[in-house]
Parts: sequence; structure tokens; C-alpha cells
Amino acid sequence: MQASSIRSFIAIELPENVRRLLEKLSLELKKSDAAVGWVRPESIHLTLKFLGNVAPDVIEQIKPVLSGIASRFSSFRLEAAGCGAFPTIKAPRVIWTGLGGDGETLALLQKEVETAMIPFGFEPENRPFRPHLTIGRVKGRQHLQALQQILLASQGFTAEPFDVEELVLYKSELRPDGARYTPLFKAPFPGRPA
Repeated sequence: MQASSIRSFIAIELPENVRRLLEKLSLELKKSDAAVGWVRPESIHLTLKFLGNVAPDVIEQIKPVLSGIASRFSSFRLEAAGCGAFPTIKAPRVIWTGLGGDGETLALLQKEVETAMIPFGFEPENRPFRPHLTIGRVKGRQHLQALQQILLASQGFTAEPFDVEELVLYKSELRPDGARYTPLFKAPFPGRPA
């Protein structure tokens, strides 16, 4: 009998200090009283590829592939900076902060992950990769103007730069109090300090 599938994705984990600064930004945005489901700080990450429900045996096959990708990269720096909303601040559905730093290496890493997942049956994204950290999802139309004003006032947000040193395969469990993410596998870049 087939074991139950695991809802999973491949991402970059954020250091604790960056999560705390994102939490401070969220607290500022919460003052708007807008109907937004805010992402818990410990759950904020940079998704490179959402896989969806994956059979456990496929998860096992993906692990060495991620290690292979990681072996071709060195540590690189990113920085959470700015904030906004998709599709626009005027019609927000997803509240995010942007990412600065070595965007070229990040784009290369994401493309490698995307390409490596095709043989497992995961379709490549048809939208261009826009690196961001989701901090909230808009649930209703109340107090949107107040939210927009705080978003515009917070455009100068920055967090300290951090080093990306590994790829992480996460398990995602949807619960009534929000999604829970558990690392299933970490693929460190070579030369990463132990």
C-alpha cells in the first residue's frame, strides 16, 4: 500500500535575526487592522520551488539531487529589503518584503532547482521567478487603505544581510492555526563552516 504523500517545497531558510526584523515589520503593518493572515516569523522562508504532494519514495530520490545542486554553489549573501504587495499595493493579495544582494546567484540556484525537478514530473513555473518573502495574505477588504499607507511608509525597510549556505527540503502541514514547516533534508554548500 502506498504511504501517504508529503506536501513539500524547496526553500532557503532565514536566520533568526532576519525573522525578528520581519516580525517587527509585520507588527507595524498589523496596526492597520486590515484583514490579513500574518505568517508566523518562524515560518517565513524563501521558496525556490513548491512541489505539492510528493510520495515518500520520490522525496528520497530528490534528496541526492539537491545535494548535487548544492555541491555546485558557494555561500552567497542576500538581504531582505523593501516591501510591497502582489499584484499591487492598490489591490493587495500577498504582502511581501523584497530581497537584495546576490540576485544573480539566487536566480541561478532557483533555475537549477526548477530544472532538476522536471524529471520527477514537476512542471516548471510559467511565471518569472520574483524572489520575495511572504509575510501576510489579505483575507478581506477592511482597512485596506490604512494597510496601503503603512506599506508605502515602510518602503525603506531593510534587514541585515545573511549568508545562504544550504538548500532545505521542507514538509508543509496545513493546520487550522496556520501552516507548519518542518525541514526534511538539508543540502549544505561545500566549504560551509561546520
